[in-house]
Amino acid sequence: MQTAKSEYIQGIIHDAEFEIPEGNAAAMVVAIEKGQEPNQMRIPGERKFGDMENSDPHYMNGADCAGEIRRDGDDYFYHDHLLSGLAAYNGEFFGGDALNGARIVKLHEGDIISFFDDDGNVAAKYIFHRIYDPDNVWTIAELNKEIGRYIISKHEEKKGDSEIEEETDANRGDLPKHYAEIVREEDSWVVRDHSTIFGVYVNNARVEKQTLSDLDVVRIGNTFFVLDDDRLIYNHKTFQQGSLSINIEERSVWSFLRKKVLLQDIDMKIYPGEMVLILGGSGAGKTTFINAVMGYEKAKGQIMSGDVNVYTHYDEMKFKIGFVPQQDLLRLEDTVYSTLENAAEMKLPVSMPAAERKERIETVLEMFGLGPEKKNLVGKLSGGQRKRLSIAVEYIADPSLFFLDEPDSGLDGVMARSLMDNLRAIADEEKIVLVITHSPDRVSDIFDKVIVLAKSEETGTGRLAFYGGIDEARDFFGVDSMEGIVKKVNRKSEGGEGLADYFVKKFDQITD
Repeated sequence: MQTAKSEYIQGIIHDAEFEIPEGNAAAMVVAIEKGQEPNQMRIPGERKFGDMENSDPHYMNGADCAGEIRRDGDDYFYHDHLLSGLAAYNGEFFGGDALNGARIVKLHEGDIISFFDDDGNVAAKYIFHRIYDPDNVWTIAELNKEIGRYIISKHEEKKGDSEIEEETDANRGDLPKHYAEIVREEDSWVVRDHSTIFGVYVNNARVEKQTLSDLDVVRIGNTFFVLDDDRLIYNHKTFQQGSLSINIEERSVWSFLRKKVLLQDIDMKIYPGEMVLILGGSGAGKTTFINAVMGYEKAKGQIMSGDVNVYTHYDEMKFKIGFVPQQDLLRLEDTVYSTLENAAEMKLPVSMPAAERKERIETVLEMFGLGPEKKNLVGKLSGGQRKRLSIAVEYIADPSLFFLDEPDSGLDGVMARSLMDNLRAIADEEKIVLVITHSPDRVSDIFDKVIVLAKSEETGTGRLAFYGGIDEARDFFGVDSMEGIVKKVNRKSEGGEGLADYFVKKFDQITD
């Protein structure tokens, strides 16, 4: 498989071979398709071990290749077969001092394997990407040297679908809170981090500011930007794998020998990277809905996370689900660090090395702004800090599904906004985040979609009155606020307009 320098190819690996292009340099994505993970992949090329060839422990059955990617359980390792100076891992040469002479490395999301020709020029780069999407789109953005300044971001508020936008004096006031920029300095393009929560990486090494070379790979979350002369090639909406499919026929309970239906006929699909607001009138079943989707209280129906049934594989899925209830469940006499340490011991694999567990704790502390507080007692934290710690306790295990019941309850507007920015950053790591809040309008702009549940006056059952984008919801209900939506579906006796059944039927009609 060959590609011109300006193109991108996402390879679906099934014991496939990727040839290093001759003449033109190239960057290619090595994407692993879930459920069809190969045990071995070869990267062909001329083996250059010379006299070491026969004694090399990594030699693969005499095959001539530049290197291999091998699977070991759930992990992948790269085995280098080239002389020092011809291949590198995240910018460090195999066999060199920086890698302690190693020729085998464990691969992580976003790792870069680079190949060089005999003159020291980049011949090819491979991006290791665990997330597979057959509909992945790569976009080319031209960089104008005269303009010389562009903003890039994983999630840009109020900027449509593009991850890159020209930065001008006119739009500086509209910049997202967490972003990076590409600027022209002394005949080179430079990337600079501006308070991104998860950091900016160049060739998978975190940077604050970095001068870029041709084919350097910049990563923010799971969005990759590759510099190709005066162009950025970037992946848009990285994956759809692992979507959450919700089909609840009914959720009912028995009381005094009578059946009471709490929820009925709820069907939707939520994609990784989406942060979803859950709204509903009084008694509409918001918490019941969350419990049913998590599998904590099973409903009649089916909940699918990717191709895994949450109900039938609950023992496996419960470790991939994070839930933060309204009330904090923290020991006030413990320190912040020991709280996260205990959570890590319970939630992370026993086989994880102590150093890796400690690194995870430190990463989560910094992500939620709790680093300066790690030696303090939980009882001494502010309300906002305590809520962030509750979220961090669940996030320590890196769940793919995150549910939060009124996480901003009792917080002022500034603290609530800061907390929701943390949740937005989690979603931008291709997680699914569902949030119940009773103060939606102060943070509605950072949500992707909204679920509106309404209690039918005819049956007393919670029904789906809307699911879609935030702006679409306002149009659908004919209001200019999220609280206005709640007022529409609440009963008149509760200060609402009593239109629950009207909007349930209206939504049924447009989705049939």
